[in-house]
Amino acid sequence: MKKIFIIAAAAFTLATTANAQQKADKIYGPQKGAWSLSVGLNPVSDYLGNLFNGKTDNKLENLNGEPVAYDEQNAPLTTISGKYMFSDKWGLKANIGMSFRNETARTYVKDDLAAMQDPFSNKKVIDEQKTKSSGASFALGAEYRLTSNKHRLQSYIDFGLVWAFETESMNYKYGNQITELNQVPTTGFQGTSQYVSSAIPYARKTSDNADKTMYHNFGVWGAIGIEYFVSRSISLGAEMNLSALYTYKGDHSTKYEGYNVHTQQIEEYVDVKEPSSSAFEFGTKNIGANISLTFYF
Repeated sequence: MKKIFIIAAAAFTLATTANAQQKADKIYGPQKGAWSLSVGLNPVSDYLGNLFNGKTDNKLENLNGEPVAYDEQNAPLTTISGKYMFSDKWGLKANIGMSFRNETARTYVKDDLAAMQDPFSNKKVIDEQKTKSSGASFALGAEYRLTSNKHRLQSYIDFGLVWAFETESMNYKYGNQITELNQVPTTGFQGTSQYVSSAIPYARKTSDNADKTMYHNFGVWGAIGIEYFVSRSISLGAEMNLSALYTYKGDHSTKYEGYNVHTQQIEEYVDVKEPSSSAFEFGTKNIGANISLTFYF
């Protein structure tokens, strides 16, 4: 009996020691040579919030990575972050986001030429408005882990550089042409006509801010965050960002076409609506993933 007790005690001690050693050796997430991919959960949380509070305007907006956008509507819709750990504590982190949008709006208008030939004509032509926008944000920096990778709950700090840009333009095509006999043709879009001068009393918009860069953002950022590991390689995280950004906004110009009654020709007119401007901003921004899901490999 005594031998059995000794053997059982020894087995229990070995098992406890092995289990303790296994726990001590268990590593969560970042370690030397590991890399990760992170995506934001902000759109999911916004959508679910609207879903359960009874609102009908459910929108997957305000995604991570839009901090450096001058115009929220055309900001990069989402970003993906990547990280490589060159030690258990230090890592290199990169973030990229892109957005592209092409939209075409069409409307029917009266066919002026057909109406001149037949006042009772119901023929129509099409006016077209094309909107193009694109944007991107890029961030590069370093990460330092404040806590051990042997805990499920970990904290870290980030810092680095960020750059973003955005362009937007509108172009118009009209079914009714400007001619000597029809100097003020029917158009279907509101706000496209303008008085230029006594020589060109009527002009219509052909492009708005065509091929212009609306803004550039340059700056530095820092962040402090936490990660909770639901498994050894998957974590849920949240962070707060602090950034200092310089914004340059390009000038805004519009092109028009109209009939010059003096030269009796169709001429183009360029109107600079807004001159270029710049700004400096310092504050908390959503540069990276405020709420994120991260996978380690």
